[in-house]
Amino acid sequence: MKLFYPAREPQAAGTMTVAKNHAATEQTDEELFALVRENADERAFRALYRRYDKRVFAYCLRAMKTREGAEDVFQSVMTLVFEKRASFTGGSFAAWLFTIARNQTLNHKQKQRITTDIDDISYTMHDESDRTGEDVLLSDALKKAISSLPEEFREPLELKHFDGFQYEEIADMLKISLSLAKVRVFRAKKMLHEALKPYLRELQTEEEDEE
Repeated sequence: MKLFYPAREPQAAGTMTVAKNHAATEQTDEELFALVRENADERAFRALYRRYDKRVFAYCLRAMKTREGAEDVFQSVMTLVFEKRASFTGGSFAAWLFTIARNQTLNHKQKQRITTDIDDISYTMHDESDRTGEDVLLSDALKKAISSLPEEFREPLELKHFDGFQYEEIADMLKISLSLAKVRVFRAKKMLHEALKPYLRELQTEEEDEE
């Protein structure tokens, strides 16, 4: 995936801030974005980009189902982060970033009226070279089960376990209460457990037959 950086806006002489005393890797997200917001600091933007490009793209891919669609959304997200930098008024930069990503995926879905069969959904995967046939079967079943969840349960579950957000951040992003965020993730897990029971029984039966 080709890196994308918005063009730097014209700056008056001496207004481009260069991070001092601390390397970009030692600064918090919010400290770096303050440089982006106040001075259109491209160095700080690049540092944030490198921190989040893989996570944001993975989120877009899960939402859009196709790499082409994910790339379109990803580019629009990163463009908006830079263009709308003044609208960030504090709090968690990550939550703000993924709120933009969520809104962009919803907008693109509405425009394209995407309909995808469950078996055609593609996900990013880790290296499967050392996985057994049972691992692959269960992994595929899990993906299908997750994709079949109602969106109100699937989305908070993915934000929690794929994107690593805390419940407080999920609640803020989805505009729901903290308790409701926890309940939806809990219910999503129960739904997955029920959906995977047939596969787990099948695997257990195969193991017993091999003994």
